[in-house]
Amino acid sequence: MSHVSTTELVEQLDQTDQNYLEVLSEESMSVELGRYPNPEPKTPHKSDELYVIISGSGKVRVGSDRYPVEEGDVVYVEQGVEHDFFDIDDEITALIVFAGSEDSVLGRGP
Repeated sequence: MSHVSTTELVEQLDQTDQNYLEVLSEESMSVELGRYPNPEPKTPHKSDELYVIISGSGKVRVGSDRYPVEEGDVVYVEQGVEHDFFDIDDEITALIVFAGSEDSVLGRGP
């Protein structure tokens, strides 16, 4: 796969009963689409993460920092840092990029 619209990805996710859809899995990077209807603690991962907020709004905690997020925002989470979405006003849908070594990417998870 070399091209897909986020609209198509959201439609694919809507056809499942899951909150995650794997978009791409390569040696040094993987990409998922995630949906956060409720506050959900995130397990620190073994790779760096980049969240691109496609829709929704609320707040995100990265380590001890807290930020409001909305459509169009980008959140970077360094490997091993605790993080979560909370005070969700409108269900958050985000494109999540996991980057790092093959072992790091394969060690990820929601």
